[in-house]
Amino acid sequence: MLKLELPDSITHVVKNTTDELTTNVGKTLGDIWYLIFSGISYAADKRRAKYIHNLSVYKQEISASIDKIPADKRIEPSLQITAQALENSKYCIEEKELRDMFTALISNSMNSDFSQDIHPSFAEIIKQMSVLDAQILKIIKNAPIQSVPICNYRVSSADKEGYSIIQENVFLGLPDVSLESCSTSISSLERLGLLQIPPDIYLNPEGCYDMFKQHPSFLFLQKKYSNGKPSIEKKVARLTPLGQLFAKICIPD
Repeated sequence: MLKLELPDSITHVVKNTTDELTTNVGKTLGDIWYLIFSGISYAADKRRAKYIHNLSVYKQEISASIDKIPADKRIEPSLQITAQALENSKYCIEEKELRDMFTALISNSMNSDFSQDIHPSFAEIIKQMSVLDAQILKIIKNAPIQSVPICNYRVSSADKEGYSIIQENVFLGLPDVSLESCSTSISSLERLGLLQIPPDIYLNPEGCYDMFKQHPSFLFLQKKYSNGKPSIEKKVARLTPLGQLFAKICIPD
């Protein structure tokens, strides 16, 4: 098994103890790892211990993921991709969802079947994502045609000639998360270029939008704006071409 060894002391959080990883592939990865993480220092021992634990898990996950690559598919890690991924991951490794994405990016960059599909922006994109962003993106990746229904909650304007948006980009794929938080994540994923919400397009059958009308938030709007005739504007959130490649490379199945 390809090994990335644990640090010998708590003051030197990470050092290059990779000890003959796996030919040149392992040595190069070990060198980059040391380059990125060797300067990390934390004042609080408790916090540092937690970080070291997560870093240990991260190393093991990367090693295990690389070990799964068939020997004839394994290639030298790209300095541009791997160094960026390790650099951007060092503030994210406490979050498993984000750590898994960096692990997938690093290991797939060393797999000849995927290396041509990797864009240098992927590491920076993960760095800007929240755990909720990652959860929503995984749901969309695994959805039919990589698209999910969303909607706007709206009420008729006073002049009855238009609408006022009450809640934008309503997503119900995570029932325990607030509509506001999901809306923010959908907007952020769109900003990152991973999602698109094309105008005047929605999914069929139209029955897939019934859940939005049955949601407590919409029922509340019906009571609050009884004269405004609350309604939903059917929309769809789907992966962009960049989003499809990103999901393929960075989101484990």
